[in-house]
Amino acid sequence: VVCISKVTKEILDNVAPEIDSEYLPHAVHSNIFKPISNDQERRLAKDLRNKILDQCQTKNPNKKIFFWNNRNARRKQSGTLIWWFKEWLDKVGHDKAMLLMHTDPRDPHGQDLPHLINHLGLDSGQVLLSTNKVPSEQLANMYRAADYTINISDAEGFGLATLESLSCGTPIIVNMTGGLQE
Repeated sequence: VVCISKVTKEILDNVAPEIDSEYLPHAVHSNIFKPISNDQERRLAKDLRNKILDQCQTKNPNKKIFFWNNRNARRKQSGTLIWWFKEWLDKVGHDKAMLLMHTDPRDPHGQDLPHLINHLGLDSGQVLLSTNKVPSEQLANMYRAADYTINISDAEGFGLATLESLSCGTPIIVNMTGGLQE
């Protein structure tokens, strides 16, 4: 059995020590998910950042972009993140930051994100939804355009989005769950 997280490997070793297993961590393509290394990548990230910020009603060129790239499933806590993000914006100012969520906003296993956004009054660009599947190169630009990537899953072996973000040089904000602690 191949385990992609240390937590899974430890569990398997404890509950079924007779089974051969290997720890093989997640990996990303290092030619795609990497920090900005040239003028073209810098321009693409800056253009994408400006395009994202232009969708916000409150204009602030210093606005921080928080990026969330996950499946909209309950254990990923998408609705909780929107709720907490609103509480935080209420304290620091709705003009200071925005959340870009790259996901299916109406996944049958998740929250109705458009409803939550409207219900909480975050429909002026505080929370934006990115719903189209994109090539890896464009996803890497999304990480580079963001200031931070968030993952608050309640059960995560190791978040691939957080690895992609770190590989692009964008810091992550995570909770102390599973492999994210590593």
